[in-house]
Amino acid sequence: MRLIVWVLLIGLAGGLTGYLFTRFETDVPKISTRTSVQWIGGEHRHEVRISDQGTGLESVRIWLEMAGAEYDIEAARYAGGLLGGADLNVPRLIEAVIDPLALGLSDGRATLHVEATDYSWIGNVAHESVPLMIDTRTPRIQLETGLTYVRRGGTELVVYTVDEDTQRDGVVLGDHFFPGFPHPSDPEKRVAFYAIPPDTPPDSLPSLLAADQAGNEASVAVRIEVIERSFPEDSLGLNEDFMRAKVTEIAGKAPALTSDESEDLLNAYLSINRDTRAENEATIAEVCSDSSEDRIWHGPFLQLPNSSVGSRFGARRTYRFGDREVDRQVHLGYDLASTSQAPVPAANDGVVVFADELGIYGNMVILDHGLGLFSMYGHLSNLGVEKGTLVSRGDELGHTGTTGLAGGDHLHFSMLVSGVFVDPLEWFDPKWIQEHIEVKFEISGS
Repeated sequence: MRLIVWVLLIGLAGGLTGYLFTRFETDVPKISTRTSVQWIGGEHRHEVRISDQGTGLESVRIWLEMAGAEYDIEAARYAGGLLGGADLNVPRLIEAVIDPLALGLSDGRATLHVEATDYSWIGNVAHESVPLMIDTRTPRIQLETGLTYVRRGGTELVVYTVDEDTQRDGVVLGDHFFPGFPHPSDPEKRVAFYAIPPDTPPDSLPSLLAADQAGNEASVAVRIEVIERSFPEDSLGLNEDFMRAKVTEIAGKAPALTSDESEDLLNAYLSINRDTRAENEATIAEVCSDSSEDRIWHGPFLQLPNSSVGSRFGARRTYRFGDREVDRQVHLGYDLASTSQAPVPAANDGVVVFADELGIYGNMVILDHGLGLFSMYGHLSNLGVEKGTLVSRGDELGHTGTTGLAGGDHLHFSMLVSGVFVDPLEWFDPKWIQEHIEVKFEISGS
C-alpha cells in the first residue's frame, strides 16, 4: 500500500513539474508576413499568419502608426484556460484591411505593427513591424506628341512625361500593352512604340497609362487618325507531297495514315498550320516581351539584298486543297527571295534573343533592337549566330532556306513592337523613320 502511495506521489510530482514547465515556456509566438516596404494607394489587404506551439495564442493586436498617432486595425483574444490555449496547433490567418481614406490618413510614411501574446505565465510577446508608404495621389501624365496619322498595321511613337516613378507605364490598345522606356537623350522623358494591328476594331483607340507603386493609375487619350488600307489576298494550293514532307519535318514523324490518306495528310497539315502556328506566335510574343532600355538601332532597316517580295505583311491567305478551301491565315511579315542559300544580314544593330528552330518558321533568329523593337528571320537553312550575340547592321545571321512551312527557298522577315507584328515596309523607308520616329526623339527640352 505504501508503495502505491509513493508511486502516485511521484506521478503527481512529475505531472506538476511538466505542467509548470509548460506554463513557463519561453518560446514567443511566430508571426509571418511581408516585411518589405508596402505601397498603399486605395484599400490594402495585408495577410498576417500567427501561430504558437507552446501554450497557444492568447491575443493579437494589429495597429498602424503614422506621425505619432495610432490607428487600430485588428484585435482578437483566443479561448484558453488552465492548460493554455484551446487550439495549440491552429495557425491564425488574419487579413488586416487598411483603407487610407476611411482612416483619414495623409500621404507619407507609416508603420504597421503586429503584436501577439501566448498563454505562457511568462507572457511571451512577439512583435513585427512593416514599413508602409501611403500614396493616394494619381500620377500626372504629360503627352508631348500631338495628333498622329498611323497606317493600319503600322507603328507609331509617343513621347511623354510622368511626374513620379511608375510601376508600369506605356500605351494600351485593346488587349495589347506597349511598355514605355527612358527617352534615348532626355532622362526626364519617356517613349513608347505602339502598333495598330490589322484586326484592330475601328473604335479601338490607344491611351497612355501610368500606374505608380501604390497602384494609382492615370490615363490620357493618344490622339491619332488611322489611315485605312486594304491588305492583299493570296491563294495557296496544297499538294500531298508538300504536306507529307512538312508534317514529317515539323511534327518529327510521318503522319499516321488510314485508307483515306489524303484527308489524313490534310488534317495533320492543318493542325500545324493552325495550332502550331498559334503556339509559335505565343512563343515569339513571349520572347519579344522583354526588351533593352537602350536604343540599339539607328537608321533604316536593311532589306535582304537583291531580293524580290513575295507575300506581303497582312496578306489574307486562303489555303486550297483540290477544288475546296481548307483554311485561312494572315501572313505577318514579308517573304523575300534572292538566290538559293543567300546570306541573311542583320537588318540593324541588335542583340540575338532567339536562335533556334520554331515550328512553322523553321530555323529562326530574333534580334532585340531596344525600346520594344524586334526583327525576326525565319526559314533559315542554318543558324550563324547564338543567343546573346551583339550584331551590327549587315552581319550575317545565317542563310535563306526552306525550313518550316516554306514552299521554296526564301526569308520570312518580320518586325515586331513588344510582341505585336507590324508592317516592315515602314522600317525599310528612311523618310518614314525620319518623319515618324526621329523627329519625335528630338522632342526635348534639353
